[in-house]
Amino acid sequence: MPDNSLLVAALTSVTAITASSLASWLTSRGNAHAARIQVNDASAAQRREGVRQTRRAAYLDLIEHAQAVADGLRGVNGLSTTAYNAALTAHRDRHQRLRRAATLIDLEGPSAVQVAASNLLIMSGTLSTALAATAENASGENRRDFQEVLRCYIRLIRPFVDTAAAALDET
Repeated sequence: MPDNSLLVAALTSVTAITASSLASWLTSRGNAHAARIQVNDASAAQRREGVRQTRRAAYLDLIEHAQAVADGLRGVNGLSTTAYNAALTAHRDRHQRLRRAATLIDLEGPSAVQVAASNLLIMSGTLSTALAATAENASGENRRDFQEVLRCYIRLIRPFVDTAAAALDET
């Protein structure tokens, strides 16, 4: 009977080398896959944080402009005609900045925030109309109408802030 121990030893060593190489290859593929997953998760988290920060800046900008519109119009009751015209010109400038901020919200925000921003923008335009009517004829009725529109506008700021805060919490 021939001695098969040399053949058995050769087969055993080839099997061991193959198993070791296969295990090493599988381990390196697993590590590469885990690293890809980690990189994807990190970049997704970074993107989410970037979106959150961009939205936060856009929301704060709109809130600032909306508040500036309200603050600029709080003391206009009882002005002279030229003062009303100056207030109207200043309001139109503030309204334009509010419009730019609302446009950014349309690009950045979810639909609930977009609707709230649009409501603020529409009401700011209504304020322009009421202020123009008061500047043209400063009757008591026009002043009351303007003050009522201003109160409605101010009441819309809080829901926008709440909606924007809720949207930021979701991201």
